[in-house]
Amino acid sequence: MNDPFAINLQQHHDALGEFMTVLDKEQALFTEAPVAVDALSRLTERKAAQAKTLEQLDGQRRAMLAERGYDTGREGASELAASLGCDAIWQALLERIEAARTQNQINGLAIGTRLDHTNRTLSFLQRETGQTLYGPNGRTRAYGPNHSLRNGV
Repeated sequence: MNDPFAINLQQHHDALGEFMTVLDKEQALFTEAPVAVDALSRLTERKAAQAKTLEQLDGQRRAMLAERGYDTGREGASELAASLGCDAIWQALLERIEAARTQNQINGLAIGTRLDHTNRTLSFLQRETGQTLYGPNGRTRAYGPNHSLRNGV
């Protein structure tokens, strides 16, 4: 179909597929111990860029709906897609949006769990040593060769 709206729906569907690939890679990184921080950082940058692309495609779709006199939400998009005969790609897009939302929430929970575990570990170590392990600059403090985490000396 050559209609710009139908093209936008297909582009959005494809971009969501790429976004979901990043989400899957992100989830895989969380299962590693320790987490590959550099790889996660690069993936986060890629995820942010793809999220921006998705926002742009959504904005374009909404603008096309408004230009044609349709409601800019799901109802208007459903009506226009049906009138153009591209309601199948619209429904596929909606399904993919929901799948990406769910996967992103799962990944968010994994991040929260990792962060909670890290915070509890640091808290334990601080209680055991009676002091913080990191200086104000975020670097580990230098302790002498006789320093033991057990007795804090």
